[in-house]
Formats: sequence, structure tokens, C-alpha cells
Amino acid sequence: MIKARDRVLGRIADHLVSVRPGHPLRVAVDGITAAGKTTLARELAAAVVSRGRPAVHLSMDGFHNPRAVRHRMGRDSADGYYADAYDFVSFSRLVLEPLGPDGDRKYRQRIIDLPSDTPIDEPQVLAPEDLVLVVDGSFLQRELVWDEVVFVDTPFDVARDRGTRRDTELLGGLDQAQRAFDQRYHAASRRYLDEVGPAARASVVLGNSDVANPVLRRIGGSAGAVVNLFSYGTLQTPSVQVEHFGRQLTGSADVLPGHRQDWVTITDPAVVAVSGTDRHPIVRHTGDPADTTAGTVLEVTTEELAAADIYEVDDYRRALVRLGSGVDAWVYLAQE
Repeated sequence: MIKARDRVLGRIADHLVSVRPGHPLRVAVDGITAAGKTTLARELAAAVVSRGRPAVHLSMDGFHNPRAVRHRMGRDSADGYYADAYDFVSFSRLVLEPLGPDGDRKYRQRIIDLPSDTPIDEPQVLAPEDLVLVVDGSFLQRELVWDEVVFVDTPFDVARDRGTRRDTELLGGLDQAQRAFDQRYHAASRRYLDEVGPAARASVVLGNSDVANPVLRRIGGSAGAVVNLFSYGTLQTPSVQVEHFGRQLTGSADVLPGHRQDWVTITDPAVVAVSGTDRHPIVRHTGDPADTTAGTVLEVTTEELAAADIYEVDDYRRALVRLGSGVDAWVYLAQE
């Protein structure tokens, strides 16, 4: 049985694998200090690789400013942490721009060794055209341009407890760690939330209070965005829509070329209870233009797309397709 965290991270990985902007996909894992960003970024990169697409995990720890710059406003300064912690200019020039449109795909993986505060001049790395770059760090939406942003939404009290326990030895004791989080790290994080509103701007929002049971709150775009979801099965049913989305959705008839419909037996009792049957249609890619699947293209919010991800069982994966009408839409296909 797939663990709850693995299932949710798998849904996010399915989403990232399907996004192909014509250059390496640049993904930020953003959030307040000690939200769980580094662990999540590492897991997401591994999940993308397991789905057959190359991925690399980078940490903004490798793009900190030197200690003299980071601490020039004082070791406990929240404003100093907010303004001076990271060398965003170098990161954009050495990583995001080369991997973006018209870039040469040659990027740097780090420019500083953080523990020793030593600059590093390592060779550039040539990224595959379909690379997924996953970067964790703080304040990542303040001035950087990304293709996708995963915001790790963790309450301050939970993050403070995690961070102070994690950094007790590094910061010279529990009292010192608590003071650093209160006066510097989380004070700066509060400013970031107030000034930038990163959760609303992110394309994916993950509730991470309970790391074993994260909550997928939104996926596929910013808050308020509407996306297309092609359904050939039970999500076309008004009662299923009301049960999972709280409303009946707007939709129009369409077809999915190059795909053949099959059937799968559902064993999840909750899904069976809502749909009224354990026999659900499932679609497989054939590439044969003679194979078409009829259905409905539905307009859903990014919160509703997240709800659909949780509704669908693990036999399905979400992918981006072009429908017969020429419209691009998300669809749940057979997990190959």
C-alpha cells in the first residue's frame, strides 16, 4: 500500500513530468524557514526520476552570500536575513537564465561552500533538454522567475519546533536557536509572506504540518486560476462533482485522439461509494489516430484539480494532452 506522503508527492511529480515548456523545467520549493522544503525537494526530484525524466535537486545553500554580507546588518537582524542571505543575482544569471528560454543549458550547481564560507568555482554542467530542476530555499518568489513553484505551507509554531531542534547544536544551544528563529528567520519569513503573498502565487500548495500525511491544497496554477480537465468517466457525473468539488462543473463535449478506453476494477471503498460502482473506465495511449475516447472537458479551479488528484486511485496518472478541439487539458491516464 502506498504511503500517504508518497501518494501526494507522486501526484506533484506526475504534474511536473507533464509540463514541458521547451527548455528545462525550473521548479522552486518555497516556504518559511524549517517548513520542510529541502526534504520535499529531494523527494520530488527522486519521484520525477522514477517516472523516467531526468531531475536535479539544488539548494540555495550553495548560493548564499558570504558571511560578511549576510551578517552586515547584525547576526540577529531579520532585515539582514531577508535582504542579504542569498545571492539571487548570481543564481538567476548562472542557473535560471541558462536553463530558461534561449539559454545554452550550461549552469552552475553552487558558488559557495556554506559551512566554510569559501567561494567555489566549479565547472558548468550541461542540462538535458527535458531536465527538471528542483530548487529549495527561502524568499524564492521575491525576484526570481520560475516555471513552477511548490509552496510548502507549514504553520510557524510547527516550523519553529522543527527548526530549533534541528539547529540547536549549530546555533549554540536551544535558547540561542529559539531566539534566532524568533528574531531573524521567522521575522524575515513573516515579512516575506506579507509583502509577496507567496502561497497565492505558487502553482502548487502543500500543507506540511504532518510530514507523514501532507495535504495537497492546490495544483496547476495560482490561486483563482481555472484549468481544463478532460473526463471520460465518473467525474462527468453531477453527484460525484458535488461530492468532491461542492458544485456542479461547467463542461463541453470533446474527444481525446490516439487513446483507447479500457476498464479497471476499483478497490478503494470510498471511491466505490461515491461513484456507485467498482468498474471504472481507464484510458491508455496508443498513438493510433483511429483510437478516440469521448468525454467532457471540464473547467476546474486549481483547488479542484488537487481534489481530483486525491479522488483518483493509483491506477491513474495525470497528464497534459491536446483534445480533438485543439484545447489542451489535463486527463487521468493508465499508470504504465
